[in-house]
Amino acid sequence: MYENENSGGLRGGTAITGFVMGALIGAGIALLMAPATGTDTRRRLRQTAQKLKSAAGSKLGDAQTAFNEIRDDAKSALDAGRDTYTRNRQQRNVPESPYATEPASRRP
Repeated sequence: MYENENSGGLRGGTAITGFVMGALIGAGIALLMAPATGTDTRRRLRQTAQKLKSAAGSKLGDAQTAFNEIRDDAKSALDAGRDTYTRNRQQRNVPESPYATEPASRRP
């Protein structure tokens, strides 16, 4: 039904968490395996943090877009259902409210 629907894969929050954890572990291993001066290490850490921030912002934007699409679809479905329900009630000459104060047998 939805293009972004995930069947059995990682969900949004889990995928982001996995991505962040993998990036942190990878950065730590890279620092241990290829030592550099303090200035170089700080520069690399800053660049990695900027990349992570950008990736997280992108994922957040994607999640907001997906949420808005689902919300709009749900609202459209609800409106269509409400319209159909009202139309069917009018075709059958059923009172507008099931809680009408006047009994249906006394109505014209």
